[in-house]
Amino acid sequence: MARSSSVTFEAVEHICFQLLSQGENPSFNLVYAELGNKGSSEVVQRYMDQWRRETGAAFFRQRSVPGMPADLVGAVDSFMTKVWSLSLQHADQLLASQRGELEQAREEVRAQLDAAHARIAELEAQAQRDHQQIEALNRTIELRDLSLTELRAQAIEIQRMRDVQESRIKQLEEAAEARDQRYNTELERMNKVQQAAQERYNAALREEQERSVLDREQLLKQIEQSRQEKLAEITALRQQVSTREDREARQREQTEEAKAALREAVSKVRQLETSLAAAEGRIERLQAQFKTASEAAHGKESAVAAAEARARVMEEGRLAESTRAQRAEAALAEALADLAQLRKQRV
Repeated sequence: MARSSSVTFEAVEHICFQLLSQGENPSFNLVYAELGNKGSSEVVQRYMDQWRRETGAAFFRQRSVPGMPADLVGAVDSFMTKVWSLSLQHADQLLASQRGELEQAREEVRAQLDAAHARIAELEAQAQRDHQQIEALNRTIELRDLSLTELRAQAIEIQRMRDVQESRIKQLEEAAEARDQRYNTELERMNKVQQAAQERYNAALREEQERSVLDREQLLKQIEQSRQEKLAEITALRQQVSTREDREARQREQTEEAKAALREAVSKVRQLETSLAAAEGRIERLQAQFKTASEAAHGKESAVAAAEARARVMEEGRLAESTRAQRAEAALAEALADLAQLRKQRV
């Protein structure tokens, strides 16, 4: 697109004559540069063509010189005509070349402008898509923030419930430990009572042995055998209880196995009670034999009655201790069941 003209013919004429006076060919580029690249290129070129025509006409009007031969004047006119024709031809070639270059440059600029417009449109579309994606991401972030807030609240509530459950579990564990201690205390006391009863029983047997040597030896053998069996069973029970306690200490977190071990211990205690009952039956039989032997001996009835009374007292004490031990085991089993239930809820 040609720019609006702000150049006059007089300015173009002055620059062309100035270039000629400096020995330069007044080409379009030189003239346009002297004008400061102002004005329309078509107007400047038109003013230059007008200057060439008017300058050539003025030259030919002033070619006659008084006293100059006519042949010389014709030769000079012919020479100047050729020079001027060559100058115009060269100027036209330069003009055509410069016009082609300008057209090519203008096409390149137009292509670059079209490409720039296309790129701008593409960037605007991309910016619109990016804006939509940003809005979608912002909405997603808002939803995630809400979800995170809800999850944090739920985590706080779960932590609070877990703290409450852990406090309850700690209380139950402390209660179970207290019950274990009470159970161990009761068991130890029962063992002491049983040991004291055994000592009293042994003392009674020694007294009876002093009264009847033959009967005492036979009875001592039987009672000693029964006592050894009973002591062996008690030792086995203590070893089993100790083993169970060690297993419970190592496997406290595995409540189900601890319950199984407790049930096994209870079963063994019951078996021991059955064995003790059998031993008591044997003792009763021995007592019956002892009674028969005592009846055969003179003056032994009162001693046998006293021994039987002491045996009954020992049996009643043992039964009372067994009842207390069973209550302690039931309380411990209940505490372990509560602890297992609470741990299940915690999981």
